[in-house]
Amino acid sequence: MDNKEWKRFLIKRFLIILFFVSVSERLLSGFYEGVVFPWLSDSLHIDFFTAGLDKGLSISALCRGGLYLAVMGICSRLPDVVGFALRTFSEKIAGSVMTGKISSQTVQMNPAQRNFFIVGMIALTVLILLTLLLPYVFAAVVFGQMVSVQIQRIEEQERQQKAEYDRRRNLLLSDVAHDLKTPMTTVAGYAKALAQQEGEGITKEKQMEYLEAIYNKSMQMSGLLNFLFEYVKLDSEGFALNKTNVDLFELLRECVAGMYMDFEENGMEIIALIPEGECYRQVDEVQFQRVLNNLLSNALRHNPPGTKVWVMAQAEDEELIIRVCDNGEVIPQETARYIFEPFVLGDESRGSKCGSGLGLSIAHKAVAMHGGDLVLEQGEWEEYTKAFVIRFSAG
Repeated sequence: MDNKEWKRFLIKRFLIILFFVSVSERLLSGFYEGVVFPWLSDSLHIDFFTAGLDKGLSISALCRGGLYLAVMGICSRLPDVVGFALRTFSEKIAGSVMTGKISSQTVQMNPAQRNFFIVGMIALTVLILLTLLLPYVFAAVVFGQMVSVQIQRIEEQERQQKAEYDRRRNLLLSDVAHDLKTPMTTVAGYAKALAQQEGEGITKEKQMEYLEAIYNKSMQMSGLLNFLFEYVKLDSEGFALNKTNVDLFELLRECVAGMYMDFEENGMEIIALIPEGECYRQVDEVQFQRVLNNLLSNALRHNPPGTKVWVMAQAEDEELIIRVCDNGEVIPQETARYIFEPFVLGDESRGSKCGSGLGLSIAHKAVAMHGGDLVLEQGEWEEYTKAFVIRFSAG
């Protein structure tokens, strides 16, 4: 959970608690003002609680009354000089209305009755204060419990994410080792064959065949290691994008033009539907160009000859949308679900022409680092069967 989500969570829960406290306080105040205080006034002729009720029951008024009652009880056991000063100070705090009502009720009482009255009123005042404060205490406990549960949930999510990250990292290393093993075995085999047959009159044609096989397998390993380097670099903690103001429409045109001959050589047609205008955005030009090249290479590598590929860009409302679409074969649903994971579905993906290797994983991660989203959409149009769609704010 990021800072914005935390703020939304805390504000939402705080408003809920605040509403609960407000309603509870009003209900309790209404109960005391409408039931308890009238009963005390009519039955026991105790009415100092109603002092100032024209403004509504308040905790501060009760606290002032309780303090004044407590001071009266204390002053009865202190010397007159000290007691008088303390009583004068408490009268100023309580106010003339409240002190007048209390005095009118105690003036006819003897010391024992007065002390009993004071102790009883103090206890009643404390009880009322506790009930009025109960919603606040309950709200604080509930809010703390909500935050605690949320923290535990986040910690559990982070633990699961770390475990999943470790699992995927180990799987990635295992798959890389697997994919390097085959070409390395081939290179070693051909190199050994060349060394053994060097003195046995190996033909020039055979020698060139072996060397070409060694070269191709070496390039395959080099490409895999380059992909792995890019994937790990994007995933590293210290990596940061080098953003500049780039015309993405022009960058798209350059990427399409750069791969036009590759599509033509593979018997495929690439069609660019890019607006003539400009669309500037703060992006890392190198990384974003790699995203586009990976998507185009994916379309080139995993579609049969005769396939048409469309590269489209448009600004809709506040979004910039880039699509790389084709009318080739649909990606199976079980593969599409994990299409942006490295070495999706293990060996099966690498042996299938639907496999994405690391290219799509790198593209997905780079787009996310730019604040956008890369998704696969299928079966939504008549002209093409699938589309890799980049969406992010046009601002």
